[in-house]
Order: sequence, then structure tokens, then C-alpha cells
Amino acid sequence: MNKIKELRLKHGDTLKDLAKKINYDFSYLSKIEREISTPSISLLKKVAKTYNVNITYLIESDEDIYTSAEKSFISDLDLDMEDILDKYHLTLDGKDITEEELDFMIGVLRKLRYMVQKGNV
Repeated sequence: MNKIKELRLKHGDTLKDLAKKINYDFSYLSKIEREISTPSISLLKKVAKTYNVNITYLIESDEDIYTSAEKSFISDLDLDMEDILDKYHLTLDGKDITEEELDFMIGVLRKLRYMVQKGNV
């Protein structure tokens, strides 16, 4: 079972309840729970904070879609995306990367990795 859904149900929340608590679109949250979409780090942080669990709990899975290096990075990560962009001066083509761009790039990379692992590429 998806760990976000597991936590949500354990706390008696509906999708709409959790979406409201974390200020997130409930229909996209539903896609994440059904494993149609992959959650961003910022979303995982919000859910972990809401349910008072370590973010590593949310990324541990039977499929192990994250590498050990990613798990280590995420478990050490206790920053907002803005802090990441402040701490690491990320640029592309001479322009600073925005939070939205970083979140999008992470999502794309996860989807590509998943496709490669499943042999769809």
C-alpha cells in the first residue's frame, strides 16, 4: 500500500483532508496514492511533517525506486526547496534554476528512471 495513503487512513483523513492540511491539489494527491505520479521531495516533506514521521519512512519501498545515495540525501535533507536553491547555486544556461524548475526536473528524472527500470526505454 502507498505509504502516504497508509498514513492518511491511519490518521482518519480523507484525500481532501490531507490536501487541505498540506495545501495541495487533492486530485494530484490521488494520482500519487494510486502510483500514477511520483511525489516531489517538497510534497514528501509536507506529508512527513503533517504526520510527524521521518521523510525516509515515505521513501522506503519494496520496489526501492530510490538509490541508497538518494535515500541518504533525502534523509539528510531538512530544508525547504528555497533553502536548497540558496545553499546550492544551481544554474542552467547561465540562469538561476527556480524552485518550480527544480521540482519539475526531479519529477522528470524519477519518471525516466522508473521507465528504464521497467524496460520501457
